[in-house]
Amino acid sequence: METTNGTNAEMLAAAAAMTSTTTEDEQKIHHHHLRKGMRLQHWRDMPKHLQFNPYIHTGYRPLLTFWGCINSLFYLHNETINILTHAIPIIYIIATVPPLMPWTQLWFLSWCHVIGLVSPWVGSFLYHLFMNLDQGEKLYCRLLQIDMLGIWINQSFGALPMVTASTYCLPSLIRWSFIGSYVLLSLWGLYKALTAWSPWERRLCFLMPFTLRVILCFLRYWGFGGGDPGAFTHVILQDLVSAIGGVIGATHIPEKWFPGTVDMYLNSHNIMHVLVVTAVYSMHVATICDLHWLTRASCDAAPKL
Repeated sequence: METTNGTNAEMLAAAAAMTSTTTEDEQKIHHHHLRKGMRLQHWRDMPKHLQFNPYIHTGYRPLLTFWGCINSLFYLHNETINILTHAIPIIYIIATVPPLMPWTQLWFLSWCHVIGLVSPWVGSFLYHLFMNLDQGEKLYCRLLQIDMLGIWINQSFGALPMVTASTYCLPSLIRWSFIGSYVLLSLWGLYKALTAWSPWERRLCFLMPFTLRVILCFLRYWGFGGGDPGAFTHVILQDLVSAIGGVIGATHIPEKWFPGTVDMYLNSHNIMHVLVVTAVYSMHVATICDLHWLTRASCDAAPKL
């Protein structure tokens, strides 16, 4: 009896030791994978759909869950600058822009400006934050489309106040022809934006609306169309600075010249983000001037076509 009890006790002790050892091993494995999951990756370790810039070698987040992506807001990786440069404008716009708008006189154009101003930052923020979500390439493509949709809203609805002011003093038929053409070209740009698969295609899909805005700038310069004269510099900068940023982003400069040295900051996408923020700020200044000009507009001094 004593022998049996002794044997049972030994077996129980051995089982407890095995359980303890197994638990410790599992914990070690868990913590190992946790550390491994938080470790930033090299370009070669990423899925094919995330290998879009071979000149950025390190700093990539691994594939993460939804909450893992949220947690990535609190440590440094090669998308941190891209996320923050588009998250901060959202807060700034919501806090400062609505009180500046002439809601009672121009409610539709005021909404166009506010929505157009905030939409590219929302789309880009979501794209860059969740681009490495562990749901595969299909979801990544949807996030990229959301990013492009935000840019399109900015270029279409966001530009309507400028188009309206720039054509205000033209004969009615010409004015509405310009506005209608801009709407149609913007719809064409939306289709191209949602079906583009390369950086150059995604940028060139906005070429036709951009070209029409350039024509309107010449009308403003010659005094035919309308708009606040004090806004003209910002009307130019809003597209010029944005175009420069787009070219830098598509050509991968400067990381193409210094591969692996600007992985965390000062790479082409970081620079493009900062330039686009600057361009949209110019758009905001120009639009506020134009909207308030429209509330008191007079075309008496404008030359006639």
